[in-house]
Amino acid sequence: MQAFFVGINSKYIHTALGIRYVTEYCRTQGCAAHMLEATVNEPILSVLTRITEKVEDCVSVQSEQVLIGLEVHIWNRKFVLELAELLRKVFPNCLLLLGGPEVMFHPAETLTAAPYVDFIVCGEGEEVVADFLRKLAEYEKNYYCRKKFMEENSSVMGFTFFRDNKSEWKNLIPHGIAYRDDNGSVIVPQEPLVVKNLDILPFPYPDLDEVVAQHKIVYYEASRGCPFHCAYCLSGISHSVRRRSLALVLADMDHFMAAGAKLIKFVDRTYNLDESYYLPMLRHLAEAETDATFHFEIKADILSPEAVTFLKTVPMGRFQLEIGVQSTNPQVLMAIGRKDNWVRLKQNVTELIQAGNMHIHMDLIAGLPLEDLQSFARSFDDVYGLRPQALQLGFLKVLPGTVMDRTARQHGLVYMSQPPYEILSTNYVSYQEIRFLKILEEVFDLTANSGRFPFTLAYLVRQVGSGSAFSFFAALTEWYRGKGLAGVGHNGMEAARMLFTFVEELFPEMLFSARELLRLDVLQHIPNFKPEWLGWRTDLNYETVSAFWRDEEAVRKYLPDYSFKNWRALHKTYALEEFLCDPWTGERKSVFVLVNYRDFRLTRIESNAIIIKPSIDGGTLRTE
Repeated sequence: MQAFFVGINSKYIHTALGIRYVTEYCRTQGCAAHMLEATVNEPILSVLTRITEKVEDCVSVQSEQVLIGLEVHIWNRKFVLELAELLRKVFPNCLLLLGGPEVMFHPAETLTAAPYVDFIVCGEGEEVVADFLRKLAEYEKNYYCRKKFMEENSSVMGFTFFRDNKSEWKNLIPHGIAYRDDNGSVIVPQEPLVVKNLDILPFPYPDLDEVVAQHKIVYYEASRGCPFHCAYCLSGISHSVRRRSLALVLADMDHFMAAGAKLIKFVDRTYNLDESYYLPMLRHLAEAETDATFHFEIKADILSPEAVTFLKTVPMGRFQLEIGVQSTNPQVLMAIGRKDNWVRLKQNVTELIQAGNMHIHMDLIAGLPLEDLQSFARSFDDVYGLRPQALQLGFLKVLPGTVMDRTARQHGLVYMSQPPYEILSTNYVSYQEIRFLKILEEVFDLTANSGRFPFTLAYLVRQVGSGSAFSFFAALTEWYRGKGLAGVGHNGMEAARMLFTFVEELFPEMLFSARELLRLDVLQHIPNFKPEWLGWRTDLNYETVSAFWRDEEAVRKYLPDYSFKNWRALHKTYALEEFLCDPWTGERKSVFVLVNYRDFRLTRIESNAIIIKPSIDGGTLRTE
């Protein structure tokens, strides 16, 4: 009996954690299990080739039974089902098993729509799949089975007659696996399976060195389950939260760090539920000698003052925090079964962002019940005002098996019937409004979430949006849509030009200040981009700036370790440019700003450090 588990990732840098746990656990139970990963971006026939060649390489005995397991997620459902159908055609007698959140909650529908599939794992599959493989292996040893195969002298690679004997399945298939009986009826478990003791799960990365060498993201879970009841989420269906022993988690983390893993993402739905569990773990990771980054999804309003104080002290870049807000409207949160203390959340996040030692990513969801466009705009302004490094504007996905799925009619939810099940309209927002927000998401990712234009956007939010970020981005989105720019990929240079043109056409009275701030943003984040329309003053001040760089004593006031080596090295590491308004105060005067590309830090140079001559362009260039 040989089992092959296949994970289809959305990107090459991802790793399929689910099949890794299943494969490794089955191996610890003495089962012959193999793993293979691919992506939805690969040609499906190439993936089929890889799977079939692996099967043929591993199965040396013609009579040996083969089971192929495929993990199904929202991003790969179509690809996986098409792949499963192809596998049935080339291996007609193999056993095909599916698992994952896209099939476990509606197994009967999947088995009906996909007759080429034999089994569906309903829940967490490690124990039940291993149990099934052991029973199949025992069945395979049966003398009469071998004798019947030899008599039939099948020429089909690697499969027995087991698949046709459905009358025997009920004695071999463990509880937790859906299947068709010999009458064609679908047998479905009453409730999803859970693994009660996570300590039985082995380390899921036997190929860790290869994963690290390929610069892939390492996914990991210290806990499963969620005590909350968010109507749009599947994680809360199993309310029992189970944790892997802290000692085992720390050993796994040490293994990752020793191998040189760069990014470890915990997939725990709410990482910070139990402070006595997670805080010692964070302390261990913060104290480690490593350049790895650890990513956690947390509920920020339940962070204790002690946890916040500690997080403010961790090494730069050691942790990333993902914080789901979804909405700041209390009525909306109540409608989706979510409880957040916005005041506490705001206080904690503000402190963490001010500390400046970690990347903070926050989430909003458009299309929630009771949330109209005005309510969403307020939520947007609330979260944008905290200044997270990234604000993800997501859209409600009505996943099969969720409370939202069952109550969709109540709120007039109209959504895609196929993955990603994304909302199209509700009783509270029209399709036209959702469509507009989709374009706004594109604009926001291109500008704000890129991190390239902090000075420019802060100015435009104040001036164009009158302090409302949503008002500004809505105006920019309307202009962007009208220019036919939506749906077309744009790079950072094109985004800079877009912002300049937006102001030039609609708000020419703001162009002077916006241009100066945009030039600073470009100098810091797109340093090789030097278009004339940004009014660069580099050539004008060449002699003055060169004299400054040669004066090591003067430069060391700002760069203590500075020593002049050569111009090539200097320009690669630093930049010094004059601006005709102060980026921090908005005052119209000459200000020289030094950019350190090692840490992207900006430094305002004191007026007496640089001696310059008056300009003829009308700018105020006095340094006193």
